[in-house]
Amino acid sequence: MIYFYQMRGLCRRWVGGACLVGSLLFILGIPSPVESSGFGQRADEEKYSASLVVAPLAKSPKYLKYQDGRQQVVYLSESEYPAEDVLSFISAELKKRGWKPLPQDFLNPGVPSSHQRGWTFFEDHTKTSTGVFAWSADWENDAHDIVVYALRYESPDNSTRNLKNLQVIALFIPAEIAAKMKRDAVNSKGEKGSKL
Repeated sequence: MIYFYQMRGLCRRWVGGACLVGSLLFILGIPSPVESSGFGQRADEEKYSASLVVAPLAKSPKYLKYQDGRQQVVYLSESEYPAEDVLSFISAELKKRGWKPLPQDFLNPGVPSSHQRGWTFFEDHTKTSTGVFAWSADWENDAHDIVVYALRYESPDNSTRNLKNLQVIALFIPAEIAAKMKRDAVNSKGEKGSKL
């Protein structure tokens, strides 16, 4: 299973091809999950954030809770590339629940999210040169909580032909943790700039 912090580092790319450094795990020193639910369980508003939307026909949703209040769901869905049905469903559900799409990466202002740029492609050399089509974007609610969705397809021939096995990862970040992540990201960038 790929966790969100692993996928986020793979999905965030500059248009010119330079990879953005860092992952959510590194920035926060993220602890391991404290609780996970069984496969097939649906989000219950008392137990998990309603921002963790599970698309219809999702297979084996796996929920995790972290000690700092973050929550995650990971699942597979059968949806042909570019997953317009899944993205439309997630977007509509989040909108109904008061979430607004962010045009830029909340940790990297100035870097457009997939709401703006659409799908990206990169080669994953941790496997035998597997092509990955990725979509990643953030939403924010009035309380300034953040939810991040990362979708991905793997393609052995680097084409979108016959892509239908979609992985969805959603991460809910409470407002106070999101604010800390932003501060840490700014401080990290400032430290790198002063070393140059």
